[in-house]
Amino acid sequence: MRLPFIGVLLFASTAVAQTGPTVTFATAATGSTNLTVTVPKSECDNARRFTWQRGGGAICGGSLFIYATTGTCGSEPAATDLRLETFTNSSTTTSGTVNFSVAQLLAARNTGTDGGTGTTCDTQTGEISFNLCASARQVGGLYGTECQTAYANVGTPAFVLKYDPQPPAKPSIATVIVRDSALSVQVDGAEADSTVAVEAAAVALADGGTGTEDAGTDVDAGTDLDAGTDDGGLGLVGALAVEGTVGPVTRVTKAAGEGNVVVTGLTNGVTYRLQATIIDAAGNESAQSAAVEATPVKSNGLFDAYKEAQGQERGGCAAAGGGIAGGAVLAALGIWLSSRRKVS
Repeated sequence: MRLPFIGVLLFASTAVAQTGPTVTFATAATGSTNLTVTVPKSECDNARRFTWQRGGGAICGGSLFIYATTGTCGSEPAATDLRLETFTNSSTTTSGTVNFSVAQLLAARNTGTDGGTGTTCDTQTGEISFNLCASARQVGGLYGTECQTAYANVGTPAFVLKYDPQPPAKPSIATVIVRDSALSVQVDGAEADSTVAVEAAAVALADGGTGTEDAGTDVDAGTDLDAGTDDGGLGLVGALAVEGTVGPVTRVTKAAGEGNVVVTGLTNGVTYRLQATIIDAAGNESAQSAAVEATPVKSNGLFDAYKEAQGQERGGCAAAGGGIAGGAVLAALGIWLSSRRKVS
């Protein structure tokens, strides 16, 4: 009575694993450890290029689809997905490229009733991600020759195209430390994966000067002088870009989290107007921060500024209690210079 049952078990064990075509994706836009291609609003219409290579078994009982979707990979493309390539079982094509933009992906979502609210590059305000997929029916069954009914994901690696239309929030300049021919700027409000940019332009005074009359002060970083585009300002985009400054504009960038942005090559005794922006991983740039003004000072002019603030000069090693104490005084002087404010 047990032999038929044992025979069934032995017979069933001969079933083979499912096989079928495979597709390998690649792109020059990202490294192998980062499979997300982030797109800013300014590049919504720009096509992204991916190459693909087909391998594995034959296409069975249907088609091989390459497509992009907001859903998960592994099914036949829906009406709201963007179909990029379709191959039947008679196709001998084994490689190629696909080019598509976020604008095309958003347009495809408008073609079906289940695509959600229709959006465009201008009306899509939040982040949205699209998966690059390849799907096909696999071969399996008891003898390994049956075409399966369901589609399966056959594409690797799992590339994602992420549309990020939102610029970062406007940053603020917290502190400016004056240096010899340079200004060290602390910018608050940067995200971890963003870049901080600081622009400096010499201030043109009413008498035609360039700030030499006021060489020892900087401006309160909290003043409400805003040349950012949010408030209709032009921003610092070139020589004479902002009324009241003279070009050229110096722009310095630094990865967030790597310390202050140091603007070098400046002229001592000249007052500079500073503004900061944040550039996120997608390339979106924030509105400019409120403007501040600061004046680089030659190194041997720091102690003169200290004395003007009622400090006492004692001279030699006795100054401020000796060399170590004297260094502490000069360090404190640098802090004093960065904290002395005036409203622009």
